[in-house]
Amino acid sequence: MNKQEFFEVQEQFYDVYCGILFGLQVWQKGEDTATVCRPDCPELEELKTRYPIERAAGRGGAFARALRLCRYLAPRLKHESMYDNHVPCNALALLDYCFERKDVGINCLNKAKILAECCLAVGIPARRVWMYPASPYDTDNHVVTEIYDRRRGGWLALDPTTGAYFTGEEGELLSLLAVRRRMAMRERVTAVLPRQSAKDISALAARNMANGTNPYYAKNMAFFVVELKSAFGAGGKAAYLVPCGVDVTARELQNIRYRMQWAEEEGFAEYLAQMKEWYARAEKETPQLLSEEGYLAPPNAEKGRG
Repeated sequence: MNKQEFFEVQEQFYDVYCGILFGLQVWQKGEDTATVCRPDCPELEELKTRYPIERAAGRGGAFARALRLCRYLAPRLKHESMYDNHVPCNALALLDYCFERKDVGINCLNKAKILAECCLAVGIPARRVWMYPASPYDTDNHVVTEIYDRRRGGWLALDPTTGAYFTGEEGELLSLLAVRRRMAMRERVTAVLPRQSAKDISALAARNMANGTNPYYAKNMAFFVVELKSAFGAGGKAAYLVPCGVDVTARELQNIRYRMQWAEEEGFAEYLAQMKEWYARAEKETPQLLSEEGYLAPPNAEKGRG
């Protein structure tokens, strides 16, 4: 397959993914719950002492500083999609495990956690957002970080796996929800990767279509899971922003059944056992739904460990 043929295939995929989003533009009713950010955790002070994140962030507005952090971290965190999440999910433990190491890596879930905590440590509200495809037969999803820029009045997405941010036709910075809206209407929107110029959005969108970047993000825009409590360490609450017509529980159960079938066919007994545990847990859980207003709401600050 030559470059032109590859581009045409990626564009066809993109059109299909955007078409799915077009049909899923009305959100289910959910709670108007804003994300709570905890920048006062004492471990975040230790994070600033042990790693040069203040120097990496530099000066300026929230987005500029967060983007510098994102692009400082991205090349220093090796990617490993099959990472088993065995290290405690906090920036200190994860950076101690993998920072600037070539022999071990982590997945997007943990990279997004590192960036979120680094942003919190330098005073930038931040949260993780999980991005999911519509198909239950897709075993891939993605996780990014969103920061809240009070001067711009909204959440803005950053991807510590690729170092990307997102922009529209006029060069405006975007949240995942805003990216999704533009994709659904097939308006010009693109990721901006490191060393890419955003001066010519049309050319950049075409470039990131051809390399598969924009189709990949479009695939994972069907629904979101938003972190509702962003603090040091794991265990924060999250809620689902889900379009009408999508049953997230049914999709999750079918996805796990699909994984179990694959694991059984391939003889991966340990993975199969893990999937059976996931299935039993998913059967009992009732996802908390988030409204669009809750997604967009400015973060609340919370002090103390409660």
